[in-house]
Amino acid sequence: MPDPLEDFLIEYVDTVGGLADEIEPQVYDVLLPDADAPQRLAFDPDALPEHPSAQLLTFGSALLDELLARAQARGRIGWAFLDDAHLAPHALAQRVTHDLALPDAVTLRIETMRPLYVTHSLFWFEVTYLSDEKEQALYPLAVDRYYGREVRYLDALLDGERLSETRRWAFADAASLPLDRAYLAAREAVVRTARAQVHTRQQEIQQRLVEQTERMQRYYADVRAELAERIEKARARGDETASLALRQDALNREEALRLDELARKAQVRVQLRLVNLLHVKIPRLFIHTRVTAKPFPTVRPATLTLTWDPLVEKTDALVCPNCRQPTFELRIHRQGELHCPNCAPAKR
Repeated sequence: MPDPLEDFLIEYVDTVGGLADEIEPQVYDVLLPDADAPQRLAFDPDALPEHPSAQLLTFGSALLDELLARAQARGRIGWAFLDDAHLAPHALAQRVTHDLALPDAVTLRIETMRPLYVTHSLFWFEVTYLSDEKEQALYPLAVDRYYGREVRYLDALLDGERLSETRRWAFADAASLPLDRAYLAAREAVVRTARAQVHTRQQEIQQRLVEQTERMQRYYADVRAELAERIEKARARGDETASLALRQDALNREEALRLDELARKAQVRVQLRLVNLLHVKIPRLFIHTRVTAKPFPTVRPATLTLTWDPLVEKTDALVCPNCRQPTFELRIHRQGELHCPNCAPAKR
C-alpha cells in the first residue's frame, strides 16, 4: 500500500515548485522554494541511524503540522467540475417511476427534460478535543445546494481523476442555497457528530478520573497518616509540633488543588473550525412532469419537477408539495392534493 504521507509530500513539493529526490525507499532530499538548503526527510524510523541528519516525518510531528498548515494556507477554497456523467440514460421514464412510490391512480408523464449544473459544497471541519490530552479529527461534509441536503457520496466528489478545473457543457446553473445557509447546515451536522464523540470521550475520561482520584486520595491519606504519627511522637517527646501542623495544612491544600486540577482536565472542551471548502458543480437532469389521476379531474399541483442524478443513476427524493420535506412516496388526499406519508394537507 502506498504511504499517504509520501504521496502528500511529493504532491505538496511539486505544487509549490520545489524538488523531492528519493535517496532510498522512504528517504528524500527536499528543496522548497523558500529554503536555503535541501532538507533530508525520512518516513521510516529504521532509516534514521544511517541518516542522522534526517528528520522523521510522521503523524503528530511538528514538521508535518507545519507542512499541513502551509498546504491549507495555499488553497482554502476551490472550484471544480464533475461533468463526465451520462446524461441520456436508457428508459429514464421507467427508472423514475420505479424509484418512486405512487398511488395506482396517479400517472406521471414526462414533458420536458433539461440538464443544469448543481453546486455541491464540500466543507472540511477540524475538530479539536481538549481534556487531559489533545485529539484532532477532520470531518468532511458535503451539501447539495439545490435541495439543501447532505450528500452521501463523498468518494465520488473527491475522485481527483474525474474532477476538472473547466466547465465542459454550456448548461446553466440551477438555483442554489446561499453559502451561509449551507455552511450552517454542514456545521450543525458536524456538531451533532462531535457531540456524540464528546459523550463517548467524557465517559472514558470520567472512568479514568474516578481511578486517578481514588489513587490520589489514597496517597494523601497515607502521607497524612504518616504526618499524624510524627506529630504524636513529637508531642510525646515534648518537641515543637507547629511546623508539622503547618505541613499538615499545606498537605490538605495541595490535595484539594490536585483534585481540582484533575476534575478540570476531565472536562472535554471542543474547538471547531472550517479549514477548507471545495465547490463541485455536477450536471443533473431536471424532469418536468404532468400529473394525472383517474379519480380526480385535477390534481393540485398539476405538475411536478423531479431530478435524476447521473452520478449515482437514481432519482432524487422529490419535495412533498404540502410539507416540502424530501420523500420517495406520494399519496392523494380526498380533495385531490398530493402529499407524503408523513403529513396531511390542511382541511378546507
